[in-house]
Amino acid sequence: MLVYATQTVILVTLLALIWRRNAQLDLFLVLLLSFWSIAVIAIFKRYGADQVFFYSNDQLSQLKFVTQYIPLEGIPLRLNELISWRYVTTLPVYFASKLGFDVILLLKFQQLVYLTLIYKAGKNYLSRNHVVVKWWHLVFFCGPITIFMSTLALRDVALAYFVILSLFSAHPPANFIGLLGTSLLRPHLAVALIVGWVVAYFLRFVSKKFYIFTLGFIFITAYAVGAYSYLLGAKLNSGPRLELANSVWSQYKFNRFGANFIGLQFLTFDESIVSASIPTLLLSRIVFFDTFFAPLLFVFWLLIYTPQWNRLKIWVFTSFVFFYGLTSQTNWNSSRQNIPFIIAMGLVGIVSLETFSNHRAKSLVK
Repeated sequence: MLVYATQTVILVTLLALIWRRNAQLDLFLVLLLSFWSIAVIAIFKRYGADQVFFYSNDQLSQLKFVTQYIPLEGIPLRLNELISWRYVTTLPVYFASKLGFDVILLLKFQQLVYLTLIYKAGKNYLSRNHVVVKWWHLVFFCGPITIFMSTLALRDVALAYFVILSLFSAHPPANFIGLLGTSLLRPHLAVALIVGWVVAYFLRFVSKKFYIFTLGFIFITAYAVGAYSYLLGAKLNSGPRLELANSVWSQYKFNRFGANFIGLQFLTFDESIVSASIPTLLLSRIVFFDTFFAPLLFVFWLLIYTPQWNRLKIWVFTSFVFFYGLTSQTNWNSSRQNIPFIIAMGLVGIVSLETFSNHRAKSLVK
């Protein structure tokens, strides 16, 4: 326990010094680093070695990649291993572990680093759009669900950073790096981003008169293309019979979409998929309120035609619906997989809201 706590303090202090060297260690980062340190130490104290099963046993997979697969098999550079062994997150931890740090702690610390990068990227995006960052803004791009995920040895915060980089960076090389990182961690999410970009590009001149109709058309089309793309891919891989339309277009799938959009998809699953009780999960949404606040803020501004932000809104919306179309044919979609979209929706919502407020204030002054 003492060794784990000491290593935690060393890593967090190192990160704080790096941010301080860049003169960017503000109060939020101080609070974040402090909370994260206490949280990961508390998790280890409570669960010990079994912490790899806390919330998600996918943490165990991450651990095996670093401690078993790579040491035994080396570092194959085939595309399959690049993606399935999650080299983007596992290789840095593998090499850093040679310094004697706990592997699970390093996997968690890596997610903390990506969270601080999301914070920086979000602030830069808001600043470019003349938005002065307020404390309540942080809920929408560095909220409770993202902070919680950074205390786990998963890949979701890293994935969220690459998505945010591909969507919001002002530099094309950074956009490409974001898309590449997304591709190596979750290829179908990268495909969703590309589909969203293509749709947004060709619909950027959509008339305001047909805007709502266009959104409806995008929703149906993106969902259908995503769903049948998954089924076609599954058929090509394993040869099952292609599902009929009544499965893809069932009411259950659309109920699940609505629940998914506001982080309540667990209501559509049974006990074989969700182990925690429904009351427990509902109470957790009080803590993780960003899972529904950000999407609701986004959809409000999505329904309002604003030429300045419309292309980005359609890009995020189309990507999310296409991604849902893919995941709707499985039972493994969860809030953690929606984190990139929660952050993206939150940032777009904040800029839309603040821009509207500023224009209104100026018009009142005049």
